[in-house]
Amino acid sequence: MKELNDGKQMTDVWRMPAIGRWEKTCGKHPTQKPLRLLVRMILASTHQGDWILDPFCGSATTGIAANLCGRRFAGIEQEKVFCELSKARREEIENIENYNNLIKHIEDLHKQQNAFVLNENIAHYSKTPF
Repeated sequence: MKELNDGKQMTDVWRMPAIGRWEKTCGKHPTQKPLRLLVRMILASTHQGDWILDPFCGSATTGIAANLCGRRFAGIEQEKVFCELSKARREEIENIENYNNLIKHIEDLHKQQNAFVLNENIAHYSKTPF
């Protein structure tokens, strides 16, 4: 995590902007989390290629973050409307332009020395279960 914080130990309080409009292009979820937050949590606790499970998937922000970080994702959601929202968000990031647009908004992905490189890995990760 030091590489995300200019070589210094990261504090236990993370300050980052709230959810941006660019995160709600497919619709809204009442408790949607900021994508930046999920990316940071995933980068701090997993390695590329690891599996991420979200048993209360909602609008799949965790799945989007997992994909951006080069992780695999499995999510569970019982509400059909949120499953449809998740599906729309997943389909949206299959477009390389949309995918790159999300990456440009996440500072931690720019700072990460071994950040997920879209052009080299999109074929592999676009076939993951998420």
